Amino acid sequence: MERKSRSITNRASGVAAVLSFLTQPIPGADELLVVGIHYYLVVRLARSRGASVVDLPWRSLQRIVWYGAGARLVGNFSLGLVPVVGMFSNAVTAIALTEYLARWLDEYLEHPDQPPPEVTLDGLKQIFANALKKKKGEATEPEKEREAP
Repeated sequence: MERKSRSITNRASGVAAVLSFLTQPIPGADELLVVGIHYYLVVRLARSRGASVVDLPWRSLQRIVWYGAGARLVGNFSLGLVPVVGMFSNAVTAIALTEYLARWLDEYLEHPDQPPPEVTLDGLKQIFANALKKKKGEATEPEKEREAP
Protein backbone atom coordinates (compact mmCIF):
# COMPACT_ATOMS: atom_id res chain seq x y z
CA MET A 1 0.00 0.00 0.00
CA GLU A 2 1.33 3.43 -0.91
CA ARG A 3 2.31 5.85 1.84
CA LYS A 4 -0.59 8.24 1.12
CA SER A 5 -3.09 5.36 0.99
CA ARG A 6 -1.74 4.04 4.29
CA SER A 7 -2.13 7.47 5.89
CA ILE A 8 -5.74 7.77 4.70
CA THR A 9 -6.49 4.25 5.91
CA ASN A 10 -4.90 4.81 9.33
CA ARG A 11 -6.90 8.00 9.82
CA ALA A 12 -10.17 6.29 8.83
CA SER A 13 -9.40 3.29 11.06
CA GLY A 14 -8.70 5.55 14.02
CA VAL A 15 -11.88 7.56 13.58
CA ALA A 16 -13.94 4.40 13.09
CA ALA A 17 -12.46 2.83 16.24
CA VAL A 18 -13.08 5.89 18.42
CA LEU A 19 -16.63 6.38 17.17
CA SER A 20 -17.39 2.66 17.60
CA PHE A 21 -16.02 2.71 21.13
CA LEU A 22 -17.99 5.80 22.16
CA THR A 23 -21.32 4.93 20.52
CA GLN A 24 -21.35 1.22 21.40
CA PRO A 25 -24.13 1.54 24.03
CA ILE A 26 -26.55 2.74 21.31
CA PRO A 27 -27.47 -0.31 19.19
CA GLY A 28 -26.76 0.23 15.50
CA ALA A 29 -25.46 3.78 15.87
CA ASP A 30 -21.81 2.87 15.52
CA GLU A 31 -22.48 0.69 12.48
CA LEU A 32 -24.19 3.56 10.68
CA LEU A 33 -21.36 5.95 11.50
CA VAL A 34 -18.73 3.45 10.35
CA VAL A 35 -20.63 2.88 7.07
CA GLY A 36 -20.28 6.61 6.34
CA ILE A 37 -16.59 6.49 7.18
CA HIS A 38 -16.13 3.54 4.83
CA TYR A 39 -17.75 5.30 1.88
CA TYR A 40 -15.60 8.36 2.61
CA LEU A 41 -12.54 6.06 2.71
CA VAL A 42 -13.38 4.53 -0.67
CA VAL A 43 -13.74 7.93 -2.33
CA ARG A 44 -10.56 9.30 -0.73
CA LEU A 45 -8.48 6.25 -1.71
CA ALA A 46 -9.76 6.30 -5.28
CA ARG A 47 -9.06 10.01 -5.70
CA SER A 48 -5.61 9.72 -4.13
CA ARG A 49 -4.73 7.06 -6.70
CA GLY A 50 -6.21 9.04 -9.60
CA ALA A 51 -9.05 6.55 -10.23
CA SER A 52 -12.53 7.59 -11.24
CA VAL A 53 -15.06 7.02 -8.47
CA VAL A 54 -17.68 6.09 -11.07
CA ASP A 55 -15.53 3.22 -12.40
CA LEU A 56 -15.04 1.50 -9.02
CA PRO A 57 -16.51 -1.99 -8.44
CA TRP A 58 -19.33 -0.68 -6.26
CA ARG A 59 -21.14 -4.00 -5.88
CA SER A 60 -18.10 -5.59 -4.22
CA LEU A 61 -17.40 -2.50 -2.14
CA GLN A 62 -21.00 -2.39 -0.95
CA ARG A 63 -20.79 -6.04 0.06
CA ILE A 64 -17.76 -5.34 2.20
CA VAL A 65 -19.37 -2.29 3.81
CA TRP A 66 -22.86 -3.68 4.41
CA TYR A 67 -22.01 -7.34 5.16
CA GLY A 68 -19.41 -5.98 7.55
CA ALA A 69 -21.93 -3.67 9.21
CA GLY A 70 -24.35 -6.59 9.59
CA ALA A 71 -21.70 -8.86 11.04
CA ARG A 72 -20.62 -6.13 13.46
CA LEU A 73 -24.24 -5.59 14.53
CA VAL A 74 -24.67 -9.30 15.27
CA GLY A 75 -21.43 -9.29 17.23
CA ASN A 76 -22.65 -6.24 19.11
CA PHE A 77 -25.65 -8.12 20.43
CA SER A 78 -23.49 -10.93 21.77
CA LEU A 79 -20.44 -9.09 23.15
CA GLY A 80 -22.20 -5.78 23.64
CA LEU A 81 -23.89 -7.09 26.76
CA VAL A 82 -20.55 -7.00 28.58
CA PRO A 83 -19.93 -3.26 29.08
CA VAL A 84 -16.19 -2.76 28.56
CA VAL A 85 -15.57 -5.89 26.47
CA GLY A 86 -18.30 -4.84 24.05
CA MET A 87 -16.75 -1.44 23.56
CA PHE A 88 -13.30 -2.84 22.83
CA SER A 89 -14.58 -5.59 20.52
CA ASN A 90 -16.59 -2.99 18.65
CA ALA A 91 -13.50 -0.84 18.12
CA VAL A 92 -11.41 -3.85 17.04
CA THR A 93 -13.98 -5.01 14.48
CA ALA A 94 -14.29 -1.46 13.11
CA ILE A 95 -10.53 -1.37 12.59
CA ALA A 96 -10.47 -4.85 11.03
CA LEU A 97 -13.26 -4.03 8.58
CA THR A 98 -11.73 -0.67 7.64
CA GLU A 99 -8.35 -2.30 7.02
CA TYR A 100 -9.91 -5.08 4.94
CA LEU A 101 -11.87 -2.58 2.83
CA ALA A 102 -8.79 -0.43 2.22
CA ARG A 103 -6.57 -3.38 1.31
CA TRP A 104 -9.19 -4.87 -1.00
CA LEU A 105 -9.65 -1.54 -2.80
CA ASP A 106 -5.90 -0.93 -2.94
CA GLU A 107 -5.41 -4.34 -4.54
CA TYR A 108 -8.15 -3.58 -7.05
CA LEU A 109 -6.67 -0.18 -7.93
CA GLU A 110 -3.21 -1.72 -8.26
CA HIS A 111 -4.37 -4.53 -10.60
CA PRO A 112 -7.79 -3.69 -12.11
CA ASP A 113 -7.36 -6.41 -14.75
CA GLN A 114 -6.93 -9.03 -11.98
CA PRO A 115 -9.30 -7.94 -9.19
CA PRO A 116 -9.09 -9.51 -5.73
CA PRO A 117 -11.46 -12.38 -4.91
CA GLU A 118 -15.13 -11.56 -4.49
CA VAL A 119 -16.25 -10.76 -0.97
CA THR A 120 -18.45 -13.23 0.94
CA LEU A 121 -20.16 -13.06 4.29
CA ASP A 122 -18.19 -16.11 5.48
CA GLY A 123 -14.94 -14.38 4.57
CA LEU A 124 -15.88 -11.33 6.62
CA LYS A 125 -16.88 -13.51 9.58
CA GLN A 126 -13.43 -15.09 9.46
CA ILE A 127 -11.75 -11.67 9.45
CA PHE A 128 -13.69 -10.61 12.56
CA ALA A 129 -12.99 -13.90 14.32
CA ASN A 130 -9.27 -13.57 13.64
CA ALA A 131 -9.23 -9.94 14.80
CA LEU A 132 -10.96 -10.80 18.07
CA LYS A 133 -8.69 -13.82 18.64
CA LYS A 134 -5.61 -11.65 18.17
CA LYS A 135 -6.93 -9.03 20.59
CA LYS A 136 -7.84 -11.72 23.13
CA GLY A 137 -4.42 -13.37 22.73
CA GLU A 138 -2.64 -10.08 23.38
CA ALA A 139 -4.64 -9.56 26.55
CA THR A 140 -3.98 -13.03 27.94
CA GLU A 141 -0.24 -13.33 27.18
CA PRO A 142 0.92 -11.04 30.02
CA GLU A 143 -1.23 -13.03 32.44
CA LYS A 144 0.49 -16.26 31.34
CA GLU A 145 3.89 -14.68 31.89
CA ARG A 146 2.94 -13.63 35.44
CA GLU A 147 1.79 -17.15 36.27
CA ALA A 148 5.06 -18.75 35.15
CA PRO A 149 7.69 -18.83 37.92
